[in-house]
Amino acid sequence: MSDRQARGALGYLQLPTTDLDASIAFYEAVLGWRGEATYGSFEAPGLIGQWTTELAPTDDGPVPWFVVDDLYRALTQVGEHGGSVRQPPMLDQGERWLAEVSDPSGNRLGLVARVTTARAQTMLMVRDVEASSRWYQELVGLTSDHGGPAYERLLADGELVLQLHHEGTDHHHGPVGDPEQPRGNGVLVWLGAVGDFDGVVERAARMQVEVVKEAHRNPPEGGGNGPGHRELWIRDPDGYTVVVASQDGEAWELD
Repeated sequence: MSDRQARGALGYLQLPTTDLDASIAFYEAVLGWRGEATYGSFEAPGLIGQWTTELAPTDDGPVPWFVVDDLYRALTQVGEHGGSVRQPPMLDQGERWLAEVSDPSGNRLGLVARVTTARAQTMLMVRDVEASSRWYQELVGLTSDHGGPAYERLLADGELVLQLHHEGTDHHHGPVGDPEQPRGNGVLVWLGAVGDFDGVVERAARMQVEVVKEAHRNPPEGGGNGPGHRELWIRDPDGYTVVVASQDGEAWELD
């Protein structure tokens, strides 16, 4: 943090705590702060401060509001690290989501998340959720955000990009498809802007993945620069066609 801050900026924050270790774990998980136990200090984006046992926690008074990038994840982490949700999310002027929570010591906090437009979060019906999850994790580096034999959420850089649903699990909505029908006819599972494209090609060969179209440039050489990336077309364990594409412009062609 800069030693010279604008007049009126929040420069230092003291937060009461009844359990320093619990507070460090909570704020690291929910907000990504970096805390240390020797002096009870922390670093946050644009802010430093300290947890102290010399002040009493309060849920009545000024309420600090902190930005989170994923509302669901933040609320989940609140509960998993000793806090509680005081007020469910509300939409504020169509621009932001606001939710009130308590930290493990009972301090009242606000969480702010921006409103987004629609995001593609494809769900695939699969025979073996855990095996498919491992396949996508190994091949393109997605990470599990749920796990289990019935349902899986897979993330890329912290953002949900793919859901896997067991073909025989109804949950609350009934089957997501007919397991007797062909999988994904006319639909491509497109995983774009992949930085490690060459690594994906190597791992696909090692995993003996069925290749639909070998790695190639789109458009072909001499065809211009839109989108100017490389693609690999393959099939996943359930027969869905998966396209892995490098970053647009990565295969830029000089005039």
